[in-house]
Amino acid sequence: MIVEFCITMNNRIQQNPFFAGMKARFMLCLMVLALSCSQVIGQVKFSISAPASVAVNQAFQLNVTLENANGSNPRLGAIPDFQVVGGPNSSTSMQWVNGNVTQSVTYSYVLKPKQEGTFKIGKASITVNGVNMESNELNIAVGKAVAQQQQQQRAYDPFDPFGQQQQQQQQQQEQQPSDGDMAKQLKDAVIFKLEINRGSVYEGEMLTATYKLYISPNIGLSISKMDKIPAFEGFWSQEVEMDPKRQPTTVTLNGKQYKEIDLFKYNLYPQRSGSVKVPSAEVGVVAQVQVRSRSRNFFDDFFNGGRVQQVPLDLKTDAGVVSVKALPENGKPDDFSGAVGKFNFETSISSKEGKTDDPITYSVKISGTGNLKLIEAPKFKMPPAFEVYDPKTKENISNGAAGLTGSKQYDYLLIPRQPGEYKVDSHVFSYFDPTTGKYVTITSPEYALKITGAPSKNMNSGGQVGSSKQDISVLGQDIRYIKTTVPVFTKNGGQFFGSTGFIGMYGAPALLFFLLIGLRRRNETMAADVVGTKRRRAIKLAKKRLSVAEKHLKTNDKKAFYDEVSRATWGYLGDKLNIDMAGLSKDSVEDKLQARAVKPETISKLLGLINTCEMALYAPVSDEHTEMKKNYDTAMNLIADLEDEIKA
Repeated sequence: MIVEFCITMNNRIQQNPFFAGMKARFMLCLMVLALSCSQVIGQVKFSISAPASVAVNQAFQLNVTLENANGSNPRLGAIPDFQVVGGPNSSTSMQWVNGNVTQSVTYSYVLKPKQEGTFKIGKASITVNGVNMESNELNIAVGKAVAQQQQQQRAYDPFDPFGQQQQQQQQQQEQQPSDGDMAKQLKDAVIFKLEINRGSVYEGEMLTATYKLYISPNIGLSISKMDKIPAFEGFWSQEVEMDPKRQPTTVTLNGKQYKEIDLFKYNLYPQRSGSVKVPSAEVGVVAQVQVRSRSRNFFDDFFNGGRVQQVPLDLKTDAGVVSVKALPENGKPDDFSGAVGKFNFETSISSKEGKTDDPITYSVKISGTGNLKLIEAPKFKMPPAFEVYDPKTKENISNGAAGLTGSKQYDYLLIPRQPGEYKVDSHVFSYFDPTTGKYVTITSPEYALKITGAPSKNMNSGGQVGSSKQDISVLGQDIRYIKTTVPVFTKNGGQFFGSTGFIGMYGAPALLFFLLIGLRRRNETMAADVVGTKRRRAIKLAKKRLSVAEKHLKTNDKKAFYDEVSRATWGYLGDKLNIDMAGLSKDSVEDKLQARAVKPETISKLLGLINTCEMALYAPVSDEHTEMKKNYDTAMNLIADLEDEIKA
């Protein structure tokens, strides 16, 4: 792209003889710029930016930006010559620009100079993966106070060879297109679409629903919100985990070229026949469009570059409909239990010879591709001389593009109670193969068992699969033999006065009295420590709200963990600040907290935690267990801090 830009600029300069002498220097500068840009793409970058010069009575915005990394605890550098009048306000952005994916978090502050002069803004710092990063420094020239009207005008350039001042004033009077007008123009530039790989399937057969985003190559885009997918009524669904490092691909749609990226994907297994609806999804994005001035002057387009307008868009896919065919009744086996796909059926036994009361393991393994998780344990009968316990299930199933693939194994514990020679009958497993439209039945082999030893004293009649059994080690101990000898009786005598029990009862009131005094002093001490008491109460509240998140933390389930942390944080803020869930937003929470004199650093940490949860839930980024533990502790401490600082 940069090379094309250089060639275009070169051609335009050749058409203007006035600048022919500047050509060599101009092209050299562009080549240096291109080489520099090519080395920066994809690197972690932490920087601060602000206007180079401002008036002493003019407030300006200082942006602290971290790109292509997750950071925590951002801190401003030394700014003794400026007053912070607003912020920090944080925003998270994930952008697709010309096939390159970048992520960034920006913390914005509004500063106002205290006096005229040239002043330095020190290096900001942030923690990234446990390493402290520092930004660049800035020098800002603070000039004399100007009127508001003068601040909006551009300075006249006496060296302008083409007298651009009149054109600049005319350009300032041009009205920027409204967001509504731009949204209409961008109708075909950004498309959110649901794609279903199959329009007709059998009941229980897998289909894939993919929610895709199509972006015009000349548009920058960031996701502002991503609503959860509605419940898939009529389907059993499994979400396919997306590659966090996936890149957009170039495709042609409706005769136009787009960058395509999958936002989320689900494998669906219909549970009823007929026309079943696949729900639509919604996503909010911000399109970054460069708006050119109406002037056709080359220098306006090149040096000013037009204006970049941020256009918010709410996108929604159409719902899909799938035709689901009922499984055929013709040829359906009696033992069919709903397995749809392509499977193997295997059985094995740990030993064909044994003694009474010695356990034997009979294993049944079902493997292949299909609705594996919906397959239940097979039911069958064993010889009456065996006690059969409920099976132990082992699952090794993965969910990918091909659907559920892997195996499911059931291990049955058999306890022989009578000696003899027995036969374990063959068993059958039936499934429906949607590729052929037919049922398939697999039969397992028979097993001959030889049991030796004396009949067991622990015989439990029945011996059928699924019957309730006693623990093997205590079977047979529920009947006691009749005693045939005369027992020896002893007299339990002695006086109660002076005994251990008597002394204990006599001293109990005095001991209880001293315990009550100690408890009262403890309560008085805790009552005097108001801050400590409130903080302990807040910690208990935080633990209660974040108890579910802690369970997901232990299992390293990142998505569920950040979902629960986000729920707990927003739920606490809504209850504490008396804000309805419909009115909860970063801005409303920040306004309420500032009104209740909460410290700015506490508000900054809270907004940072919320942004971290949003990025972890909706953006393709990775996170380690240590970072999840750190965010969990941050959420706990934030709730405790807010309990201390929020004024009723």
